[in-house]
Amino acid sequence: MSLSTIAAVVGALSIKFWPFQGASSVAGPSGYVCNLDYTPEILSTEPLMIYLNDFLSPYEINHLLAMNSDWTYSTENSTDAEEKAFQRTSGYFIVEDKPDEVTACIVRRADTLVGFIPSEGLELLQIGRTQEGQEHPLHWDYLLEPDVNSEGKLCNRAASFFIFLSDVAEGGETYFPYLDAPQGDWPVDEKKFRRPKHKDSVGTMLRPVKGNGVFWMNILKNGTLEERSRHAGMLVKKGTKYGLNILVEQCV
Repeated sequence: MSLSTIAAVVGALSIKFWPFQGASSVAGPSGYVCNLDYTPEILSTEPLMIYLNDFLSPYEINHLLAMNSDWTYSTENSTDAEEKAFQRTSGYFIVEDKPDEVTACIVRRADTLVGFIPSEGLELLQIGRTQEGQEHPLHWDYLLEPDVNSEGKLCNRAASFFIFLSDVAEGGETYFPYLDAPQGDWPVDEKKFRRPKHKDSVGTMLRPVKGNGVFWMNILKNGTLEERSRHAGMLVKKGTKYGLNILVEQCV
């Protein structure tokens, strides 16, 4: 099992898991209510890909963005030109493993979709920021060099969530080249999806819609890489894009 070297930049996190417990369904001390509701929309069965409508509330998004710490950039310490060419130019930070009522609820909401998929839990939540002129080239979240846990098991990212924390004025789509777009007339919501503009391009682009996101599998049934899970964060042409990565770990 494995994760992409490119994706290692997004999450070389030494497999520190986020606890699943917590998240009450009643109002917490701040008056915040943990609501596990969202609306799923199947985009593909091979690979499994599910669009998530209203996965995060405006309150939860504001809470996450207020946790802002120093942004890390993948190319900061790299001197290799080829390595730099394939690394993201956007920044990210890791949400510390001290869940409050909001982050615990988000984790629990993700867990309701993970369901029966065997997993050890989630990596620490990652919040990414892509500013004008920045992008994240095609990559897999699957690690080509899996982590090894204390029991000697190989751990990899079985599945991923990516949730938009902002709208973007222009650009910043999440592009899946192997997600077949509907043929003929475009029968889907153009506020959420679009075809690549070049006539020879394939796949589907997901427009940044604040609070919405997507879930997909990174592995096949035999635990190997699902190559069709390759994706990219397109160039932000105007505005700033914020997103939440939730990565599901599986060890064998």
